Amino acid sequence: MFLAALLTLCVSLATGTHPGHDGDPDSPQTISRVGIIGCHKQNHPSPALDRSVEAKPDLVLWVGDNVYADTKDDPTYIERCYAMLAAKPAFSALRDITTFMAVWDDHDYGMNNDGKNYPLKHASREIFRRFWKHQERIPENRPGVYHASIFGPPGSRLQVIMLDTRFNRDDEGDESDTLGEAQWAWLGAQLRRPAEVRLIVSGYQVLLDRETKFETWAKFPAAQRRLFDLIRDTGARGVVFIAGDQHYGEVSRLRGALGGYDAVELMFSGINQEEPHVFNSSRVSPVAHAKDAYALIDIQWKGTTGDNADPPHLLFRCFDAVSNAVELTYRINLDELGPAPGR
Repeated sequence: MFLAALLTLCVSLATGTHPGHDGDPDSPQTISRVGIIGCHKQNHPSPALDRSVEAKPDLVLWVGDNVYADTKDDPTYIERCYAMLAAKPAFSALRDITTFMAVWDDHDYGMNNDGKNYPLKHASREIFRRFWKHQERIPENRPGVYHASIFGPPGSRLQVIMLDTRFNRDDEGDESDTLGEAQWAWLGAQLRRPAEVRLIVSGYQVLLDRETKFETWAKFPAAQRRLFDLIRDTGARGVVFIAGDQHYGEVSRLRGALGGYDAVELMFSGINQEEPHVFNSSRVSPVAHAKDAYALIDIQWKGTTGDNADPPHLLFRCFDAVSNAVELTYRINLDELGPAPGR
């Protein structure tokens, strides 16, 4: 334990970050509705943004590919792509009524599937911090754009952890890393903070099979095991993974992966794009395929009693933004997000 604490302290001193709360702004607001947005073509119509305004979420998670700004050598192109997003009236309206937390994936970080060797990564990080107004959330000297916040009072605490799987990402391989040591130390400290529900956001899927053509943590098996072990070793309850990257919606579940309870992943992205879904051995839901789509997570913090007793739960839904029809519904009772009694 002493050596682990010493390593965390050394990483913190080396990177200028504090391993715990670390300046990330928390809020006493109880979060009952979370919106999810990602894989947004900024030069295409976005009816999902208008629907998101109508849904009045308390918090919106921008989970990556929030714009498509692929460039090898022109940071002003990234800025112009963000400017197109900012010019959409629904974006401004949504920003006015709710809190944004954003992280990037490859296309708003740099180039497709790029990682730590992307030549503009530092310039891209500064553009990101300014556009999303995340200067307080993301210290200037942080090696990446990872950040976290806790919302609500004890009993209704929602922790949101936004992981940066780009800035320090190795090339795919059995022993390759996704986060970098500074972020791992920070994540361990975050998982030790008290919270009832924890949404851990990754730009690409944690539970998708390794054999797929798309990016997934399974192509970094040592890092995936480290993630699961860290959640187990910190005793963190309430974890649900949120992922983007694919242009559809689905739920994946890996039994007992988190040390006594299931790893559950809610995947949604492509608010104005669509693509065929791929094989996923962990999928436990239908697949939502609307081209224009939006997603919500509703949290019922308190259970009800009586003939229609309803325990505290999360409700994940994906909608067709044109018809507003529900395409996918998945419910998770909060008592599922921790070890079973006696374990």
